[in-house]
Amino acid sequence: MRPIGGAIERALRKLGLERDIARVSALDAWSDAAREVFGSTADATRAVGLSDRALVVAVPDAAWSGEIRLREGELVAAIARRATSDIVHIRAVPAANAGWHASGDEQRDGPRS
Repeated sequence: MRPIGGAIERALRKLGLERDIARVSALDAWSDAAREVFGSTADATRAVGLSDRALVVAVPDAAWSGEIRLREGELVAAIARRATSDIVHIRAVPAANAGWHASGDEQRDGPRS
């Protein structure tokens, strides 16, 4: 008798859902990956979606957007260590446009390099 885990994996692959589930795991991995790169100030950011092969991250201001662009390679690598995913880019969007706002302290602190 084969384990049920293998049967589920085969069914997901057959339905083409395996890749989508792997991509969603990048959403879950964001918090820890961002903390690895930015420290506790990363709590000012939040993964809010996926677009093609990009993880969409809500940020409180332009300083965060710039820092994420500069450290995108580190962030993608940190996500890859935590999740099986084909994410190759991080796209920062203003938190106000993403429907999420960091607390006041998180917004003021900004990224620390």
